[in-house]
Order: sequence, then structure tokens, then C-alpha cells
Amino acid sequence: MAQSLAKIYLHIIFSTKNHQKFIKPEIEIELYKYIAGILKNFDCTAIKIGGMPDHIHILNTLSRTITVSKMLGLLKKDS
Repeated sequence: MAQSLAKIYLHIIFSTKNHQKFIKPEIEIELYKYIAGILKNFDCTAIKIGGMPDHIHILNTLSRTITVSKMLGLLKKDS
């Protein structure tokens, strides 16, 4: 039987606690790199990460080895 292939893309948006403006320009780039590293550890690929002082947008692929809810929970906790 032929192998089935799929690629799932996610657009994730999450905000800071109480929408406080915690994401300052001086830490923004390092934070986005850190988030990309977390995703890489889950075998997910960060395509684009950006945001505003009170929220983040992430476009990434989803690995076959992790569920969306598990990835989101660990991503938010670790970042």
C-alpha cells in the first residue's frame, strides 16, 4: 500500500496574560527565535513568527508525532 502524506499548517495566535504589553522590542527577536526552537524540538517547523507587544502570531507546520493541544500547551508553557 502506498504511503499517505499530509502537511498541516497552523496559524496560532496567543496573547500575554491580561493583554499586558510584555513583548518589548529589545526581546522580541530573541523570543521569536526561542519559540522557533521549541517548535523544532517537537519536529514542527516555524515558518513565520511575529506579533505585537501583547500578542504573538505563529505560522508553523504540525508534526505527525504531537497533537495540536499538546503542542500548544507546551509551547505556551515553555515560552
